[in-house]
Amino acid sequence: MAKEKEIFGFNIRLTEKMAERGVTQADLCRLTGLASSMVSHYCTGQRMPSVPAALKIAKVLNTSIDYLAFGDAATPRKSTNINANEKADLHNLRQARMKRLENEQMLISLFQSLNAVGKAKIIDYIDDILATGKYS
Repeated sequence: MAKEKEIFGFNIRLTEKMAERGVTQADLCRLTGLASSMVSHYCTGQRMPSVPAALKIAKVLNTSIDYLAFGDAATPRKSTNINANEKADLHNLRQARMKRLENEQMLISLFQSLNAVGKAKIIDYIDDILATGKYS
């Protein structure tokens, strides 16, 4: 019973820390070297990471394994444990994400300014592009 609680709590604390730090599953894979399927399993609570994997995750998220596994807030990691390259990587990821959001907002705004015929043409064009499988 306790193990089930730990697994359930781990994924919740993991996803909360990821959101707090602005780190996506893809970011976590890239920064830790872990497979995307494994990170997905950790985030959904289907699996618990090994100790080495948990250490990598905790380092990227600037937290402790204790916190992720048990919610022990008494043992947070100090931000000085993240090296300059890792900080730069996280900063660059956040900047790229912000730029993507700006571009998406611009596309949404332009789409909303179209009439119904224009919107239908855009949707048809997107459907054609996706059907090729080349761009998705």
